[in-house]
Amino acid sequence: MVWGFALSGRCEKQQSCFENQAWFVTRFLALFTALIMISVGLAHASTAEKHLRVGWYPSHPYQYTHLQHGTESLTGLDIELTREILKRAGYSTTFIPTSWAQVQRDLRDGKVDMALGAFENPERSEYAYFSEAYRVETDSVFFQNGASIAHNAESFAHVVENIAAADGHIGVLDGYSYGIDVDQTISGTHNDRVVAYDSIEKALQSLEHGQIDALLSDQVFVESALIRDGYGNKIDRHSMPVFSGDIHAMFSRATVSQETVDDFNIALRTVRNDGTHDSIIQSFVTPIRFGIALSGRWFTALDILGTVAFAISGVLLARREGYSIFGAFVLSALPGVGGGVVRDLLSGREPIGIMQSPNGILLVIGTVLAGYIIYFIFDRLPKSTNVPKAGQAVGRKSRFRRMMTMGNVIETTDAIGLSAFTVTGVYVAVTMNSTPLLLWGPLLAMLTGAGGGIIRDVVRADRNNPALKTSFYAEIPLFWGFILSGFFWLHGHQAETSDIFFAVVINVVGAFVMRMLIVMFGLKSPRF
Repeated sequence: MVWGFALSGRCEKQQSCFENQAWFVTRFLALFTALIMISVGLAHASTAEKHLRVGWYPSHPYQYTHLQHGTESLTGLDIELTREILKRAGYSTTFIPTSWAQVQRDLRDGKVDMALGAFENPERSEYAYFSEAYRVETDSVFFQNGASIAHNAESFAHVVENIAAADGHIGVLDGYSYGIDVDQTISGTHNDRVVAYDSIEKALQSLEHGQIDALLSDQVFVESALIRDGYGNKIDRHSMPVFSGDIHAMFSRATVSQETVDDFNIALRTVRNDGTHDSIIQSFVTPIRFGIALSGRWFTALDILGTVAFAISGVLLARREGYSIFGAFVLSALPGVGGGVVRDLLSGREPIGIMQSPNGILLVIGTVLAGYIIYFIFDRLPKSTNVPKAGQAVGRKSRFRRMMTMGNVIETTDAIGLSAFTVTGVYVAVTMNSTPLLLWGPLLAMLTGAGGGIIRDVVRADRNNPALKTSFYAEIPLFWGFILSGFFWLHGHQAETSDIFFAVVINVVGAFVMRMLIVMFGLKSPRF
């Protein structure tokens, strides 16, 4: 009751009580809003201090845009490594597209906070801090295949002298540093022989067309372009590296403190220690070196021979079982390219292999048409009812029949194709960064080498389906795919192109010999 009287005394008039309450609520809301705004401002200021503008420039495989599932995204070795390091350090990023020459000016002017992929030199140190090294870059000289100007060159200076003596030119990338000694040679006596390019694509086109006689650039950078743009059989790398040095991230002195650089270095050490660093490098560098090892004419010939052999097996089945010419194409295409299609769909490869290059499907079409024409002629040869005696000349049709049933030739070419397709399957697993590689490498090798044949027999409704019941066939790419995948799992990004080349040769020979021994001794797969 006392409390009630006090309350009624304070609010004798109801209107006055409501006014007091409204005043209190209004002031409370104003104070609450102010506190929220202050908190947001502090959070924004904190975020701003932890945000970096990173200038990037096209340089595959380090920094580039990639189209996947219809969406273009920024990726690359330097990009993904930087994202992981800055995430560990608690920084957010905005990537700003530019060029290498422009990003250095932007760092000096404070328009960007950070740039990637730089050698440290005194000139850059005037306007940028440098992080600890996060990878190593090797620069080499590239020539047209068989160029005489590359012979007997013992140093880069000697290469430049040879070019000058031949009244030639050497290409470099604008704004790039190749080490103090090489930079001095480029800017020295024969500076009029140097042509600067703003992209590696333009430089390689000039080298291919003979507008320059040599190109100086990062080894991995150029090898990536050789695979991507099809210069693999036209450009040759000089055996002597010109320069090798540590690569750093640069931070603008105008906008970034030393504390930020220290945060980056601490996070870099963390990703090195837990294996993330090596994993990211391997996912970008190894596919390039693998592709270079497979870019020779010898492996292309094996791949063609294997595709034709698989297509011939389809033609023979279509002939024996009375399929139409379209049916013959289906039976030939499934083992020839079908396994690769299933492999690419399973691994998410874009675009799938037959869309990147029509050579495989064209080989299948050509084989089917050639088989149809040969059988068309064969069926119209004069029929002979006489069985030739010993020493008697064999009729044309009998000779042709023997030639058309040369099982040994088909088995041999089939074994060659199986061994080549085994390597191709592991290559796709490495390229797609399929993990664990020891699982997906063998599986994709099996799908590439034997998957199409299995699907063909399912389409034919073959109740025997030799690949699944009796034939010791699919086990070969599984086994050798595991061996080759184990090589990459053990050596990772440390494997050089020459090491990968020998691993591929051993794998091809091993798979071929195993298949031929199985055929020779008639070995069958163990029944369940």
